[in-house]
Amino acid sequence: MTTQSIMTVNDLHVHVSTDHCQVPILNGVSFDLQAGKVFGLVGESGSGKTMTCLALVNLLPNKSKVVRGSIKLKNKDLRNLSASEMRQIRGKEIAMIMQNPMSAFNPVVTIGQHFRETLRTHLQVTQKQAEEMAIAYLELMQLPRPDLLLKQYPFQLSGGMLQRVMIAIAVSLQPSIIIADEPTTALDATNQLQILDQLNMLRKEYNTSILLVSHDLGAIAYLADEVAVMNSGNIVERAPVSTLFNRPSHPYTKALLESRLSLSRKACETLE
Repeated sequence: MTTQSIMTVNDLHVHVSTDHCQVPILNGVSFDLQAGKVFGLVGESGSGKTMTCLALVNLLPNKSKVVRGSIKLKNKDLRNLSASEMRQIRGKEIAMIMQNPMSAFNPVVTIGQHFRETLRTHLQVTQKQAEEMAIAYLELMQLPRPDLLLKQYPFQLSGGMLQRVMIAIAVSLQPSIIIADEPTTALDATNQLQILDQLNMLRKEYNTSILLVSHDLGAIAYLADEVAVMNSGNIVERAPVSTLFNRPSHPYTKALLESRLSLSRKACETLE
């Protein structure tokens, strides 16, 4: 069966403006996301993973911009869309799960308000219909008493619960793509596994494409079908997950894999 490509990123360059020059952040990043598949993006902090995610949804920070390349969603180049058109794409076609759920929510707005606002922005539903949908998706994430949870504020929930709420909101619009940027950060091992299993269930249920960004090589090995390794704004290696972990070809990939904690771990070598 042929797998359908949902998004194609080609030769993406992002620069940050300083008072004196343009600093390259991403240098010719290219990859594609396929329906029902998980594409892993790994690399150390500062390698460009999060900037890649933000570029895809046109949410780059101030003084940062895409200077070259294309981002095509179902053959529509997102770089040619207006700000209002992109707002319709975000959430409905591309959902993003932020790496820190504690800071992703407005602390003075209830979970129900967050959920209903998202649904009513993109769907023609009443307040009651939006609430019913919210309860259904919170139940899908195996959260207890979703009717009461909607009345609570973000600070009243644990990090694991907030992460599942964020995934429920992201999935409620059944987007073609979910960008999960470090979705298991700061969670304990049990919650990490639950989040990964729920993402896996969702991609199978809705044939969703997932871009999984993580420094956790275990999470990538567990969930991803294909992996790209980033270093200093470049993709230095890209391969199916089993190939990359068993037969890495690039020196940086080998060093990254060797940096994993092990009882017999040798001292890490410095790459020149």
